[in-house]
Amino acid sequence: MKENPQSIWYKRSASRIIRRIDDLSIWFGVNPPAIDARNMLLHISDTPYTIFPYLRRALRRLSPAFVVHTGDFCDNIKLERRKGLLSIYSKKIKDLISIFEEGKYGTILVAGNHDDVPALLSAVTCETVQLWTSSGRFSIGQYVFGAGHTYESVMDIKAQFCLFGHNKERKSGEDENGRMLLNGLEAMYLIHLHTGEIISMPYPPGTENARLQKGRMRI
Repeated sequence: MKENPQSIWYKRSASRIIRRIDDLSIWFGVNPPAIDARNMLLHISDTPYTIFPYLRRALRRLSPAFVVHTGDFCDNIKLERRKGLLSIYSKKIKDLISIFEEGKYGTILVAGNHDDVPALLSAVTCETVQLWTSSGRFSIGQYVFGAGHTYESVMDIKAQFCLFGHNKERKSGEDENGRMLLNGLEAMYLIHLHTGEIISMPYPPGTENARLQKGRMRI
């Protein structure tokens, strides 16, 4: 039985509207681009808790194979300088861990200077989430990755990709040894695990202001 032409028109119109809304959501930073990241690793760093809802939507949309977060998980709290906010930090950390555990991504969390290891240890309950208290190296397929909170912590690691954050003093790009340095403050990075292709995606609007606490210098 042939489908009603008017019904076909309505379906096509609805599809165009949905695509248009999706394009606008990407344009305004509500959602990341629609990328099939099932064979990719996602690198992020220094995330204020204000972007956690965005991060949940991004992971559901991208579905990466692995996630590496290089520290300062609730960066707008600045826990190293504001110890009295530990209870808030602990609550927000549980929210963040639940995002990673939801999709059962292979996740590596590298603690930064604004993180609390005991709070992290109590929040991690899923075997798919690993907590590192210092920099290290791991392999996936043909590629070797180094991950640490600061550039200094990965500068001597022999790897094709070195992932870090903390500040923007060392920019992303290939170094003199042929390693690809990726600073997770500059962007969120997807790395294809078969080809080595890198896709950079901007953080949602307001991320940098939250990190800097409305313009104050980060330390």
